[in-house]
Amino acid sequence: MSGNARQGGDAMWAFEPERSGDHDPPSVVPFTVLSVDDDAAFQQSLRLALHDFRFQGAPLRLLTATSAAEAEQLLATTPGISAILLDVVMETDDAGLRLVRAVREELGDHEVRIILVTGQPGVAPMPQALDRLDISEYWLKTDLHRERLQGVLTGNLRTWREINALGRAKRGLQQIVHAGRQLAGLRDLGDFSRRMLLELAELLQVPPEGLVCVRAERRDAPATEARVVGAAGRFAGLVMRRLDEVDEPGVRDLLLRALGSGTPVETPASQVLFFEGDATSPAAAVYLATGRQVDAEERELLRVFATHANAGMVNVDLAARLDEVAYHDSLLGIPNGNALQRELQRHLDGPGPSGQAMLVVDLGQYAHGSLALGPEQGDLLLRRMAQRLRQLYPSPCMVARLHEGTFAVLGPAPLLATDPVVALESVDHDHALPFLGVDAARIGLDGYHGSAREATAAGLLMLRGLRAGGGHGVVDYSPEGERDNRRRFLESRALHRAVAEGAIRIELQAQVSLEDGHVVGAEALARWTGEDGTEVPPGRFIPIAEATGLIVPLGTQVIEQACQALRAASAAGFGDLPIAVNVSPLQLRRGEFVEELVAIVERHGLSPRRLEVEITEGAVMTDYQAGREVLARLRRIGFPVAVDDFGTGYSSLRYVHSLPVSRLKLDRCFTAEIGGGGSERSVADMIIALGRRLGVDVLAEGVETPMQAEWLRAHGCHCAQGWLFARPEPLEAFLQRLRARAARG
Repeated sequence: MSGNARQGGDAMWAFEPERSGDHDPPSVVPFTVLSVDDDAAFQQSLRLALHDFRFQGAPLRLLTATSAAEAEQLLATTPGISAILLDVVMETDDAGLRLVRAVREELGDHEVRIILVTGQPGVAPMPQALDRLDISEYWLKTDLHRERLQGVLTGNLRTWREINALGRAKRGLQQIVHAGRQLAGLRDLGDFSRRMLLELAELLQVPPEGLVCVRAERRDAPATEARVVGAAGRFAGLVMRRLDEVDEPGVRDLLLRALGSGTPVETPASQVLFFEGDATSPAAAVYLATGRQVDAEERELLRVFATHANAGMVNVDLAARLDEVAYHDSLLGIPNGNALQRELQRHLDGPGPSGQAMLVVDLGQYAHGSLALGPEQGDLLLRRMAQRLRQLYPSPCMVARLHEGTFAVLGPAPLLATDPVVALESVDHDHALPFLGVDAARIGLDGYHGSAREATAAGLLMLRGLRAGGGHGVVDYSPEGERDNRRRFLESRALHRAVAEGAIRIELQAQVSLEDGHVVGAEALARWTGEDGTEVPPGRFIPIAEATGLIVPLGTQVIEQACQALRAASAAGFGDLPIAVNVSPLQLRRGEFVEELVAIVERHGLSPRRLEVEITEGAVMTDYQAGREVLARLRRIGFPVAVDDFGTGYSSLRYVHSLPVSRLKLDRCFTAEIGGGGSERSVADMIIALGRRLGVDVLAEGVETPMQAEWLRAHGCHCAQGWLFARPEPLEAFLQRLRARAARG
């Protein structure tokens, strides 16, 4: 089952296997599966593979859609879909993932199992997508042979069935919790009772026509004093009336009979359930007009329903306590993250502007204080922060704890407009608490479009970004920042495709001798032309590659191309010319990096001395001992090692004497200052002198003027690279430069 050919059309088909003889009886309800794919061949092969599929004796009803838009319409109008087989790429590259978001967030279906299938591996960041979008599985079409497909469906249908059952129970509990947090009177019990009538009617597929009556609290009170606590249909006006005031003798007598005998009562046109309660909860009876006789299966369902409903009535107080656990922070006595999410979503779902804002506040000292001084100190910090937040943001603001030392405040935007950091960071002399370092992110809900979970995630991301950039204080949400995140995501996906398709290329920038101008080497620089034909600057795509881990395969491709360039240079008569490649910290930390590098060089028949490995100061200083050992191995094998951008990490100067390197590269920021009379000029001079003392070469980057070149030469720097000598260029242009220079002698 493979292929991903795009074909038009809006076909939708469904099938259930034909029944004959003693095959599936009409009462067997099929399971519904939706296949969303614009590949007609795949849809046909799917149909053939599933034509005889059964799950727990039930047949399969297969629906198909050829686009995400068509699938969304089907999902909105077709209840009971158990699983979706979803192609990632259809009318757009992210149509599949957008449909998942629509199913989970817009349609609110968190039960249906979603199985991503694709003929184009690597079209989405799967670990993030599987986690964030609640996707069950991810398969290549080529892997879904008939037996595996049926196995995948069986597992997901079983999961759906369990989740669906749990979901019904969960929704019931949520409605009970919403109706009344404790059994504190007939009003709460009435809400529960009315809902119970609706559930009972839905169970039997009959109109909600009935009433619920509860015996008096006094054990010796006659059944006639029972009160109607919930009613629906023609009985709606009887709520709070005594049972002996019900003016339908047949209904009244049935309820009295059930309450008197302590057993359910059945007639050809009605059902009366009996709830025995317990030592603290009085007995109750429910009348429902069915208009028909119930069958044996429905009778069993009613028995189970009555058992659970009785427990529900008894445990309304328990439901309220569960609500307290689910939405309350027991340590601080304030709402927790679940409560914040619920209230936040209510505002986001509102019909118009809410005028609300959310402040995410993080206590920076929490983790450090807990580790250094013990959990008691951490708890003390949390309690003090909660107290300050409540003082600073009183009602109607909602103060909640999200997790550990992170809080959130939800309230009217004007009340959250002022900078809270100074007030929150004030030293508490009375309680001898240390300085409370906090940062905050503020999101105006009227300018935000997304779910509650996404809003809190955006706030946390803003806090991380603030601290990563060395900032402190309050950062405000902007749609532009969200668009930047979206752009980076799209670029990361495009970069993934580019790396997978080998679309990353290199250009070579010449490195020259400052004594005679001869080319003495080159640096291989990664280049990427986007799908729209524009050049993506390395300053944009290299950080994305490092953040996503793509820097490892990208770096390997650069090394491969650098080796190919070395072979081409040898064939052109320049067999001694070295080429430098940049190696990221992520590559360097991989235990197999050295072996892989040696294997590539050997495969191309090159000497290690011709491939220079460039690393940044930070790459080594992050784990100095491990980094030094890796560099020592490279040097023993014969690879030259250069420290790139040298001078920007001043703390490493004390270690540089013991680093096994062969070259220091003077950072372009110091080269640019030559001639300006600033302190950087002395830094450049110092680094050149340091290289001379250590017996290693120094190469200056970013040389753009003859004055800079002359100053460097006069101060003992022998090599340089920069636009003054050559810009980065393709291999053939670089070789032509070498030939022209050789011709001039």
